Amino acid sequence: MEYERVLSRYGYADLRIERSSGSYVQITNDEVRHASGTSEGMGVRVLENGSWGFASSNRGEPLGSLLERARKLALLGRGGIRLALPKCVRKRVRQRPADTDIGAQVKALLEAGRGMKAKGVAARTLSCSDSCSVQEFYNSEGAEIVQETGYTYLSCTCTARSGELIQRGSTRSWSRKGFGKIDLSVAGGAKDKALRLLRAAPAPKGRFTVVFDPEMTGVFSHEAVGHACEADAVLDRESILAGKIGKRIGNALVGIADDPTADDFGRYAYDDEGVQARRTVLVEGGVLKGFINSMETAKALGLQPNGHARAQGYDSVPIVRMGNTYFRKGDASLDDVFDVKEGIYLRGMRGGSVDTFSGGFMFKAEEAYLIRGGEKKGLLRDAAISGNILKTLHDVESVGRDFGGSPGMCGKNGQSVPVSDGGPHIRVGNVAIG
Repeated sequence: MEYERVLSRYGYADLRIERSSGSYVQITNDEVRHASGTSEGMGVRVLENGSWGFASSNRGEPLGSLLERARKLALLGRGGIRLALPKCVRKRVRQRPADTDIGAQVKALLEAGRGMKAKGVAARTLSCSDSCSVQEFYNSEGAEIVQETGYTYLSCTCTARSGELIQRGSTRSWSRKGFGKIDLSVAGGAKDKALRLLRAAPAPKGRFTVVFDPEMTGVFSHEAVGHACEADAVLDRESILAGKIGKRIGNALVGIADDPTADDFGRYAYDDEGVQARRTVLVEGGVLKGFINSMETAKALGLQPNGHARAQGYDSVPIVRMGNTYFRKGDASLDDVFDVKEGIYLRGMRGGSVDTFSGGFMFKAEEAYLIRGGEKKGLLRDAAISGNILKTLHDVESVGRDFGGSPGMCGKNGQSVPVSDGGPHIRVGNVAIG
């Protein structure tokens, strides 16, 4: 076809065309804000002289002109970039959600927001994003991939106040099938969580045996391990896991994988380099097994490309990203996981930070509970944990056979993409709280 003929004039070149539509509804207390729109554009990359050149346009610029702009930018550099090119495919993937009736959506969200009202509640916010896009990919090797995708993402936040004490509860719901599949009952969960935390005692400080709920397990897997397993960070020597493939980084209970093919919020069939997404084992039995990569980073590390180069849109360059990151289920019952004489149970995630170079991390749980004699006792607030990735992976004591996950939008280098993470309840010893 015409695209293929034009792209084939270059050593390597690819083209992404995107047509998207979306809407955003935010309800703060009972005030409604709504925005919607469409966009269309294309982005091209050219590899010349061992360097990338990138150009994009939403003004209908001719493909040849766009490619020449990218080529000139590539020629300004002198690099050593090479690519691990996969087998070219011609494929169409349809995962398009049902259309959303904005009027009905606003009405339903207002009703859910009213269900968040209660004595002590100071503010209520519901934010709902709908996105639908058709993405085309072509390259000079002959690939031709068309993907129709979309999602709905709902975030609910409730702020409660008692005197000077302010606490917040947050919940989320998502669907790849349209707003009609969103669970609006999560709005009430945000209210209940915020009000519970007003009655909670401050978390104690010190070192404790802790139990992570599935959300905390998933976020730890994503933030502390997944980002450290991104091949660009490894090549830039910004990851504590650089040079550790085949080496033990945790005990035998630890297994973590990233699987963009799983039916979850971070799902996709082909990445933004036209590489088929596949499940990639990162850690198995405590041994580091692999990294997620792009064609460029795969070649540099001597690996096979595994479909983890993603871009926020046509006007962004693909970079190494996660999809759905999971901690593998174990064999323990919940009673076994909670078999702790004295410890702390951490539920949900309220932000944190990770330094993938040193391995240091800090996470704040949404809520926590004392554990005494294997039973959850008093509710705690403001519980934050800190530590080192490798030490924590060695201190895992028990892994449950249950499983739970949570959706989110992951940011990196100014780009945001849908992801999900999850896992079972796990018990970890000697964790710093404070």
